[in-house]
Amino acid sequence: MCAMSFFAKIGFGAAALLFASGCETVDRARRAQAEAEAAGKDEPVVRDSVRNVDFKGYRLTDYVAWAMNHRPGIEAAYLSISNAVLELSRVTSDRALQANLSSGFSQSTANRNSHFSGHQDRGKFTSDVSFDLLIYDFGRIDAQERQARENLVAAQRDLAEQEFIVFNDVAKSYFTLLQNDALLEVARTNEFQYAEHLRQAESLFAEGEVKKLDVLKARVDLSDARLAMINASNDVVTAGAEFIRALGLSVDCVSREDVASVADNALESFRRDLPSTVYGAGEALDLARTNAPSLKALRARLRAASAEVDYAIADLFPTISFSGAVSFADPAWNWSWGFKALQNLIDGYRKRTLVDEAVVALERSRVALDEAEQNLSRDLAVATATRDNARVSLETARIEVQQAKENLDTVVEQYRLGDASRIDFTDAASGFASALGARVKAFYAGEIAEAELIRLTGVVPPSKNNGK
Repeated sequence: MCAMSFFAKIGFGAAALLFASGCETVDRARRAQAEAEAAGKDEPVVRDSVRNVDFKGYRLTDYVAWAMNHRPGIEAAYLSISNAVLELSRVTSDRALQANLSSGFSQSTANRNSHFSGHQDRGKFTSDVSFDLLIYDFGRIDAQERQARENLVAAQRDLAEQEFIVFNDVAKSYFTLLQNDALLEVARTNEFQYAEHLRQAESLFAEGEVKKLDVLKARVDLSDARLAMINASNDVVTAGAEFIRALGLSVDCVSREDVASVADNALESFRRDLPSTVYGAGEALDLARTNAPSLKALRARLRAASAEVDYAIADLFPTISFSGAVSFADPAWNWSWGFKALQNLIDGYRKRTLVDEAVVALERSRVALDEAEQNLSRDLAVATATRDNARVSLETARIEVQQAKENLDTVVEQYRLGDASRIDFTDAASGFASALGARVKAFYAGEIAEAELIRLTGVVPPSKNNGK
């Protein structure tokens, strides 16, 4: 009895060791749970200030690098990869020998007659180790492992796609902010022109060379120009807030001035931050089919769906396993073993239905891939056309700016000499402002299109000296 108790205690000790080994995992889970619950409370969350970060001199690539470390979407993609790795580890562990340790104590009475007289209490320690080894499963685990591996590939491609999305998001908001800065300068330039014209009209009216209507018209034009400047300023504020969001920051941490100062010469400092592409829509689609992370993720999911079909078919067949056990108590060191084959006889056609469902899921994955390629083809056609149109518009706008400036200077001089009317000046000033705005919009439309093409194709073109 003492020997049996000794071996039973060994079983209890081993169980205690196994329990202790899981404490670290549980502790890690509890810490993550505490952090998540703290974030889920209704109380305001105190955010760390980033005002000590110096964004001075940052260019687009620097902003993108910052966003990669601060956008929640990137962190979520990494967590998806971690989850896929854990799932793969779980599946592959099923190939290993499965062992169980059990220990216990039980007590019962041994009665001598029906009147419960003279009964005895008997206690019994039990402790044993049992194991099961899968011999053949017709490919179940192989199919699950292929599916888990493809899901991991898909998660990794999703991360790459998310990085391109963040890049495009930062680039678009960055170029929009610079564009709106330049358009605000256009509005200020226009306001200055109308203010000068009002002073000129008042001077000429005092000298009796123009009518009162000229002064009134100049005041109306100046009011309209100031209203346009206010609207342009609001657009800058909106673009600044969007840029802060794209970086993964919030307005309680930083202001627009903290992350991107306004250029002194926003109307002239057009700097190409992205390489220029020359490929057409067809070539861009070929690049995307080979490199786009979104298509790679869908192909991986298609392969995972095919593995799911293999598993559903394999699940129609039985599993064959070898099992054994060693008992440490009563009688000590007892050994048993055997083979087992398990097959469901009647399951209401559930397994057959699962095969059909897996096939449907496979077809849906194939259709999703085809649909994604069609949508990508359309988006690439639009992006390349936008890029090409922006380049042509930019060259045209540059010529129009020069011509409109010459026309405005001529009208101003003619108006001073009395050879031009108030309407001529309004048209000339409006034409000059429109030409400036068109040049700004054309330039940044091209940059935004280049960023969109990088996201769609999954390819960053080699950098060249593009000039200004």
